[in-house]
Amino acid sequence: MGEPPTTCSFEELVQSKLFTFYVGTEKRAFVVHSKAIAATSWYFHALVNNGMAQSQEGSVEYPDMDPGDFARYVEYAYRYDYTVPLPGIDRAARSNVINGNAHSCEDAPSPAEPESEPPLEEEPAPVPEPVPEPEPEPVQELETEDWGVPSWAKRKPAKRKPAKRTDALRKRFDERSYLTPLEPKTAMLIDQMPKSNITFEQDFTRIFLAHARLYTFACMRLVDPLKRLTLQKLHQTLRGFKLYKQRVGDVVELARYAYDHGENRKSDGTIDELRKLVVEYIACEVSTIGKHEAFMLLLQEGGEFVADFWRIIADVNLGL
Repeated sequence: MGEPPTTCSFEELVQSKLFTFYVGTEKRAFVVHSKAIAATSWYFHALVNNGMAQSQEGSVEYPDMDPGDFARYVEYAYRYDYTVPLPGIDRAARSNVINGNAHSCEDAPSPAEPESEPPLEEEPAPVPEPVPEPEPEPVQELETEDWGVPSWAKRKPAKRKPAKRTDALRKRFDERSYLTPLEPKTAMLIDQMPKSNITFEQDFTRIFLAHARLYTFACMRLVDPLKRLTLQKLHQTLRGFKLYKQRVGDVVELARYAYDHGENRKSDGTIDELRKLVVEYIACEVSTIGKHEAFMLLLQEGGEFVADFWRIIADVNLGL
């Protein structure tokens, strides 16, 4: 039901009528091709084609949505991917380190200590190599396989085909490339790749929430491929995330959003995919996250997160 209902050529897409979305409290206008939007889900297909007032006027308002999140959806409608926002800078964490009020690197991956070089030893005098004895000439063995076979019936060795004069030209032709690492498409793909942090002051809250909010949007508007894409990109981001002590709060904010806006647990115990991803990550990193004050506050808030978290802990028998 949520899969795109129609496909169209790029020519048909760019020649389709325009549809305007007014997003956010400031009603920022996003003017897009109707067929690009309609192809993402049955919900948007009906929005622009059902003959109701919004489709006839060619516009709709989304006052409760962040314009940046909607821009990522529009990018997905045209490119089937979206750009990941850049991390913020936690200036408070940086100032604490400068003032000596926090141990910034105690949870950071410690660089490997360089190995001490062994003392130089005097090189022994070179030993002259022995003169090799001349090898005896090989004795040619008589071939008995073709005895009794007339000379005209004997097998002839296959002749090697001489290298063509064009072989070098063909090799040079096949290895030619016209693209450079700075091509626009390459830059676009880099922007769309999940990001990893390298310092404790990089705040990933906005990155986590960008994926999570777009997931919620995709669930509400039945854009199933986008829903799967957001989960995949968030999963890759969490896998590459270096969990500094100062960054535990970023993960807690992600969990808080997932449990404030995600679908509640079903009667059969099934957990929403976003919630499941986040709570399993927290369980994997419980030795670091579990000691943090922000996590304690999240537990005190109660709700389904607490039950989901302890169920995972019990299932894997972590013995906390």
